[in-house]
Amino acid sequence: MKHRFLKQLIVASVVTSTMITLTSVGASAAWTKNSDGNWSYTEGNGYSTGWKQIGLKWYLFDDAGLMRTGWIYDNSNWYYIGLNGAMQVGVVQIEGKIYVFAENGGMQKGSCAVNGKIYYFDDNGACVGTDLPMPISAFDYYGNSTVPYIPTQIVSTGSGNMSSEIPPDGKVHVKQYKVTFKDPDVEDDEEEIIKTRTIDENTKMFFYKPSKSGYTFVEWTTNSDGDGTGYEYDGNVIIKSDITFYAQWKTEEVVVDTTAIKVTGIKISGSNNISKITTKDGSLQMTKSVTPGDATNQKVKWSVSNQGGVATIDTTGKLKAVSDGKVIVKATADDGSGVTSNEFEVTISGQ
Repeated sequence: MKHRFLKQLIVASVVTSTMITLTSVGASAAWTKNSDGNWSYTEGNGYSTGWKQIGLKWYLFDDAGLMRTGWIYDNSNWYYIGLNGAMQVGVVQIEGKIYVFAENGGMQKGSCAVNGKIYYFDDNGACVGTDLPMPISAFDYYGNSTVPYIPTQIVSTGSGNMSSEIPPDGKVHVKQYKVTFKDPDVEDDEEEIIKTRTIDENTKMFFYKPSKSGYTFVEWTTNSDGDGTGYEYDGNVIIKSDITFYAQWKTEEVVVDTTAIKVTGIKISGSNNISKITTKDGSLQMTKSVTPGDATNQKVKWSVSNQGGVATIDTTGKLKAVSDGKVIVKATADDGSGVTSNEFEVTISGQ
């Protein structure tokens, strides 16, 4: 029996332990929407969390009670949830690829029977080959519900051109358009394109906020010179044709603190005016005096140069002996003024 162990979508035994633990919600519960536009489901005095069946559909809520959408990996299974929050089952098209989800919502891989016909799905769940099952629902990049179609009916991906022949399934298939995001300030044409997307016709596309070192993003515009229609990064637009959006930037201002009081002098010495280390592996704490006393940043960077002897010094000014001889300790202001201290000589012995 070649296909004895093929997965059947309607077989109840494929339900995993994740879905066995799902709990139905009573009639007293209600949907709520917060100020950020996120949906939750209340049960009594609290929010639903985890998988919940509401009506005939399953939904997933995080630990804070917020409804989850998109691809979900749970208990060794992948699930897909559209923007309306409903878990998908059956043959579904997502960003142009065909997937099959069992009745428990788990994404299927390998050989699967759909309406009595065998199809093959790769390790990522996408149907492979030229013979594809017709999806019963479809979603775009953002999870928007779109019109299902068979990808082989498209003549040129992203061009928006469709076959003039009526598809064999007798359905009208949606057009797709190419959306390009560019940075007009880049001299190299190949580097000018930031990102491209393929969006179904009459679908709402959401913008995003790009970043560039030394610049602050202002808006997206339909003309490279900044004219034309402008869009905020958190805005959206209905796509009706191929279109290019250009990022507009402004140079970040470097704020200089003119009120800061700079260091004008540094004097250093050993603690209690000690200038010797005589014990093996001994140490000496260096001290500093910064002028003016009200300097904004009174931190210093310590350094030591070996003059016959060897020693190390840490960021707190603690000098540690390594070998006999003399060393010179200095300190430099940390406020960018460039001010350095006097050179303090320390004699090391007994190492």
